[in-house]
Amino acid sequence: MPTYPEVEEAVERRVEMKAKIYGQEVIINVKEHGTKAVYKINPSLVANLYADWIMPLTKEVQVAYLLRKLGSC
Repeated sequence: MPTYPEVEEAVERRVEMKAKIYGQEVIINVKEHGTKAVYKINPSLVANLYADWIMPLTKEVQVAYLLRKLGSC
């Protein structure tokens, strides 16, 4: 369950945009190949993996850190 759905959706969109930019196959002669982008990996797959795995793990680490800080006070 998302903690802040708007923030998590914005992060997911940003990850997808970065995957589109950094995951493109570089084509030197665009005229011969057309202008459609070719990706090394599906950008939406990267965004979904980030949302399903990285964000939940980050939350767990943050909670563990806060509990550890509370225990040392």
